[in-house]
Amino acid sequence: MLMAAGFDRYYQIARCFRDEDLRADRQPEFTQVDIEMSFVSKEDIQNVLEGLIQRVWSQIKGIEIKAPFRRITFAEATSKYGSDKPDTRFGLEIVQTPQLTADVHTIAEVLVIPSGAQSFSTKELAPFADLIRTSQANGESKFTSMHKIGDQGTTGISKATLFARWLQGDNARLPELLDSISAQPGDLVFVSERSSRVTPANTTLGRLRTLAAKLLQEKGMLDISADRFDFLWVEEFPLFTRIVDDDKAQLSATHHPFTAPAKDDLPLLYTDPAKVHGQHYDLVLNGVELGGGSIRVHDPEVQEHIFKNILCLSPQVQASFGHLVTALGHGCPPHGGIALGLDRLVAILTDSASLRDVIAFPKSANGRDLLMHAPASATPEQLAEYGIAVRKTPPAH
Repeated sequence: MLMAAGFDRYYQIARCFRDEDLRADRQPEFTQVDIEMSFVSKEDIQNVLEGLIQRVWSQIKGIEIKAPFRRITFAEATSKYGSDKPDTRFGLEIVQTPQLTADVHTIAEVLVIPSGAQSFSTKELAPFADLIRTSQANGESKFTSMHKIGDQGTTGISKATLFARWLQGDNARLPELLDSISAQPGDLVFVSERSSRVTPANTTLGRLRTLAAKLLQEKGMLDISADRFDFLWVEEFPLFTRIVDDDKAQLSATHHPFTAPAKDDLPLLYTDPAKVHGQHYDLVLNGVELGGGSIRVHDPEVQEHIFKNILCLSPQVQASFGHLVTALGHGCPPHGGIALGLDRLVAILTDSASLRDVIAFPKSANGRDLLMHAPASATPEQLAEYGIAVRKTPPAH
């Protein structure tokens, strides 16, 4: 709205509310640095943010950060690291293995943990098995198997695994397969298949990679310096997401419905919207999303097409955005922006384990303010002051 009104740039420190589950890195109320600029490109915004990060790290941490930051695509992030916010401080990269499947809608991939079969006891492997079960239940993979590679053979070659289906009973081909994925005796190998129709924020192998790194660190087998800061931009997200393994499933906005499509993909918006990439970019640090932004839609006809024909929003929901579409119709310039999570940034700069450590009066796990005792019941007098009436039963029609 401010861009449409003629402001060419602004920033604000905004208090926000999030109706999501609470974790160590999330609170229902949070603060973000919101930046918006007109007549800019993605690179303009990234340059501003990189300069900001360099100055903050230099003045607060005494560390000089090199720019420009590394840039990777969403496809590379999810295929190599199994996450749209990858931690790139260590290897353990996932390898795509298309030879293991003939299904064009299935992605086959492998994660090799060098010496993992020797490093982890049966008890220590239990968290991996638990994670696989949970991740599969959440639809992040169709099937994932765990194998110990030994001199005398490989464990877990059951009929259900991709390994077994590829071997087709001819175990003499196993050395060829292990060589193709650079697996050696003593390694721990995870093999997974997931649907190419589903857009993952995390994959099963991505979660296993993070867990393996954590456990290897605890065992002193993986050294990650505490003052290493791997900043990167994740780009070229799909504009729309399909969360059900079905080509005809309803699409939803990957980030928000106001993200502009990539210029080269604009024709696909009207013919094959599932293939459209968005002009979105996330700033990631060591596996944590610091912020995200995008170039926005500034054409009212494009915005209405997204609302009505792709997202299939109800007339009531479309009407709630009517003022924004109207503003676009008054000649809104091309514009874009980004929002940085201020609480998360402060937590990282102060080496705090939780956002609760850097927020005044943080909320409890169920969203209660323990200082103000809110939410709490209200007296009839308080309700009357605001013109609110509480009915114990719905009025008769």
